[in-house]
Amino acid sequence: MSNKNLPKIKVFSISIIALSIMLILSYIESILPISIGNIGIRIGLSNILTILGLKILNIKTTLLINILRLAIIGILFGNLARFLISVIGFSFSFIVMAFVMKSLNFTIITTSIFGAVFHNLGQLSAVSILTKSPLVFSLIPFYIIVGVITGIMIGIITNLLYNKIQLIIFD
Repeated sequence: MSNKNLPKIKVFSISIIALSIMLILSYIESILPISIGNIGIRIGLSNILTILGLKILNIKTTLLINILRLAIIGILFGNLARFLISVIGFSFSFIVMAFVMKSLNFTIITTSIFGAVFHNLGQLSAVSILTKSPLVFSLIPFYIIVGVITGIMIGIITNLLYNKIQLIIFD
């Protein structure tokens, strides 16, 4: 399905709905942290909407929705360090997901896996820069495994949703 024929009002409506859901999911994840020992993990629920945006809308619109999400969440619930870590993780993830989905035509699930892994690598890079410690990179194997697992989970959910909503959006 292509987004080229979607009316602007439909794109705007989808964007507002996606942003609203992303904010809710981001908030839920912030109050329900998952941890293994001292290491925090987030599933990346808002990534469902990012991938759907890349699939249904376009790169520019999806990027704008995510910039708004990061800014709002950063203002409401974060601090500068947390915001920078989120932005860098998102940047790594988004660039890779947009490339593999749009240029290489990867599936939703594969795109999600790449997004999760690169989000984690981006966040580890940000933490390393902020703490001035390369020791953070010793966590790479753990976060790659976590990224693959969460990427598969989010990819499956996204794929199921896409199959259900594409008939509504592209009627």
